[in-house]
Amino acid sequence: MLRKIRHLNIVIVCMLLIQMLVYPVNALGSEKSIITVEQAVQTVKDNFSIPENYTQLNTGYNEYNNRATYSLNWHTAEQPGGSFNAEVDAISGEILNISQWNEELKPSFKLPVLSSEDTLKIATDLVAKLIGKHQSEMQLVTDKQQVFLLNNSQPFTYNYRWIRIVNGVPFPENGVNVSVSGEDGRVINYNYNWTQDLIFPVASNIVSPEKARQVFTDTPMLELQYFLPPVMNPQTREPQRILLVYQLTKKYYGGAVDALTGKPVTLNKPVLVYKPANSAGGISASVAVSTASAAKILTTKSAYVVTEPLDNQDTLEDSQQISQSEAVEIVKKMVTIPKNFVLRNSSLNPDWQNPTEQVWDLQWNTESSDTGEQRYLSARVNARTGDLVGFNRSYGSNQDNKSKPLNRKDSQKIADDFLKSTQPERFELVKVESEDFYGGKMPPNIQIFNYVRFVNGIPVSRNGMYLLVDTVAKQVVNYEMNWNNQEFPDSLNALSLNEITERFLKISPLALRYSLIFYPDGQAEIRLVYQPKLDYDMYVPTVLDAKTGDPMDWYGRPQSQWSRAITYLDIQGNYAEKEIGIMGLTGAFGEYGEHFRPEEKITVGSLLRAMLTAEGNYRDRVLSDGEVLEIAEDRGWLAEDVKLESELSREGLFEIMIRFINMEPSAKVKGIYSVPFIDADTINQDSLGYIALAWGLGILKVEENTLHPNQAATRAEAAYALVHAYTVERPVINYMR
Repeated sequence: MLRKIRHLNIVIVCMLLIQMLVYPVNALGSEKSIITVEQAVQTVKDNFSIPENYTQLNTGYNEYNNRATYSLNWHTAEQPGGSFNAEVDAISGEILNISQWNEELKPSFKLPVLSSEDTLKIATDLVAKLIGKHQSEMQLVTDKQQVFLLNNSQPFTYNYRWIRIVNGVPFPENGVNVSVSGEDGRVINYNYNWTQDLIFPVASNIVSPEKARQVFTDTPMLELQYFLPPVMNPQTREPQRILLVYQLTKKYYGGAVDALTGKPVTLNKPVLVYKPANSAGGISASVAVSTASAAKILTTKSAYVVTEPLDNQDTLEDSQQISQSEAVEIVKKMVTIPKNFVLRNSSLNPDWQNPTEQVWDLQWNTESSDTGEQRYLSARVNARTGDLVGFNRSYGSNQDNKSKPLNRKDSQKIADDFLKSTQPERFELVKVESEDFYGGKMPPNIQIFNYVRFVNGIPVSRNGMYLLVDTVAKQVVNYEMNWNNQEFPDSLNALSLNEITERFLKISPLALRYSLIFYPDGQAEIRLVYQPKLDYDMYVPTVLDAKTGDPMDWYGRPQSQWSRAITYLDIQGNYAEKEIGIMGLTGAFGEYGEHFRPEEKITVGSLLRAMLTAEGNYRDRVLSDGEVLEIAEDRGWLAEDVKLESELSREGLFEIMIRFINMEPSAKVKGIYSVPFIDADTINQDSLGYIALAWGLGILKVEENTLHPNQAATRAEAAYALVHAYTVERPVINYMR
């Protein structure tokens, strides 16, 4: 065994030496000293415990945004699997981030042994150890809506965030995040972001908050829009909802008002030359934006989801739908397909943007006999309307093409002409957005155009056309259209802009902060601004119902339906205080806001919704009563038809818990169970196995040795039972619904 370990160590050392030879010695300039990969590895080992069985190490060297880093990955090929990943700055030797994950052979949720206070100390000590020089420049902020999940795959984790403070003003773009396991105190994630050489304007002679508020109101920062929230469950083919809302316009950088000039912040560079703060230091007022950032934008913009094709593609649900060959002909009329391209794949799928309709997905490609270069073209055609809703092809330009790229004006003419030929009627209903929207410098061979749809003079979010023009090949290489065909609500009785602004600023008042502004020329600058206060709350609304002024989230749900952690005010001293508190962190049992009502009788519906909320798989949906029952029945939680509003007996509660942990077959075995309760003779014999298992597994808590099986269960009993049911080891079942 010792010989084997020594051999393994020699192998690792040899790998590190080889990597040290192939990595650049000083890639970022002679004035900067780069640490070795071996030093980076040792730095991580000195500060974190890497599991002994993670014997395989992969390393990499990266340069981006004028920064050099080593990426380190430890993992194991043995079961159970796991990995430990780290990134280390190759110049300073600072650990930028780590993350670790381990697989459990017998997954089960474990109650957190450590409190939030315990884990906060662990996180704070780590920050002091790794970046103590910046600790006095940061402030701990609380995510009021940090929502936990009860699952049996990863540990119960507490998350903490510190943000950078400059001249007493927050700079949220910089700081550190730490996640700590409540089971054993392991640091699961650590992310450190601190930008050097920034110049911060002096926070003096600024406009008053009242002045900033007036500018925000007069600009205006909010805009009336038709809002199309994401479809929560595309498989149901539910129609797309169309909501009339007010939300922050894209024109003014998230509702920001410059604190020095008193003007709205746009992506046009200000004439004012900022005076740098003495405490900030630095040599440059701008930060370069890499081409990789632009590439990321392109990748995000052009991606679309392809759902599973129909089982029988030749059988169309609607006889009026076009055939595959007709869809191919439509594409050929709109897009030039090279003769050597072959149609490799076609499928008829629900449109992910409009689930009530279907599209033909068509894919052509070829392989060059000279270079082996793969060229492709994919297209999507609405099977009912025959509209070309999207296509993407490999760029027409190549490295040997020395043509001068078109400027934006000439590139837009190519985009306009394409839409005039393919969508002449719809072209009259859209307006192209400014290039400023993209907030970064595009590569010279690329221009992006986003055409926003207007209905009744009101812009429609997520509706319109998106085009990418290759400025060297002088052609459109990517096109996407999303056009909802439903009737849009009228704007009658909408609140006035002044009314909605007042409501918005009460929810999100303006607060002073430093913000990193990116300009279209690829430069960036620190600006001192007033901006709607986030409070580091994931549910600060930027969308308000235009007719009621009520806040909504990005799924179009009203505030009462948001998934949010709850701190209950009425559970102190209750025997299930810990368990109720854990359920509150998941957002479950939130019918009464911050009041849990522990002694109130639990209903079937309340329990089932709490079970689904705690697992987190339905956070993006508002489940109807019918859906709740359907999911519960599919998972085998219910043995008979029930009404959600009916009260649940203690006996019924424990039956559901045993089904929940997949142990019902064992509970049904007769003649082997007994329980030590005084009133055991009142237990229904068909329920004895369920209750005995619940008692033995710690799911059931009984006072004074009396069960009262037919007594209505309380909400406290339900929370206690559910949390402890999660701790039971059981088979993992993947539910499709």
